[in-house]
Amino acid sequence: MDVPTSLMETMFIISGALLYPAILALLALVVWTLMAFGQFISEYAGRSRNLEQLRNGCKQSVSLLEQRSYDDAAGVLTASGSNPLLGSFLGDLTKLFGSDRFSVESEKLLQDYEIRISAELERLKILTRTAPMLGLMGTLIPLGPALMGLSAGNIEALASNLVIAFSTTVLGLFIGGIAYAILLTKRRWYLQDLSDMEYVARMIA
Repeated sequence: MDVPTSLMETMFIISGALLYPAILALLALVVWTLMAFGQFISEYAGRSRNLEQLRNGCKQSVSLLEQRSYDDAAGVLTASGSNPLLGSFLGDLTKLFGSDRFSVESEKLLQDYEIRISAELERLKILTRTAPMLGLMGTLIPLGPALMGLSAGNIEALASNLVIAFSTTVLGLFIGGIAYAILLTKRRWYLQDLSDMEYVARMIA
């Protein structure tokens, strides 16, 4: 057996061995996508934005802070949050009231929330990039055995491999499409949240 033939057979064996891991990974990503979609629906149901309420809360908090009523200011500011992420930020921000380094610490808190948001979006980016790649792997790998079955006149082998190829393509596109839609929507939400966080931090500072 010459070297090129040996290399080709080795590549064929390795690629064939990757089929079932790719299928299992796709199925795991389907579960991950459904969980992400459920979380998205839950977050959508709990989201709202009331800029006027946020402005009034900031103004009242500033007035109370000038009187050194830190607990009252914290209660007013926390109540002005209109969604869970912003409310979490406001709760963390109120813990800094009375600090001599409030400006520095609030800036650090903003950066931490930016990293937190980036981490959330990165998980969706993994879905949008990985799922189509795994779907393509699941499409191309069975084509080799399908063509071999066709050349040997084995229609059953051809049909079964084509079913696998088309199924993995559909799964990959399904996962990537849903994850991409969620990613775009959440990115818009979180950009607005970051804008509100910066507004509050600057108002209080």
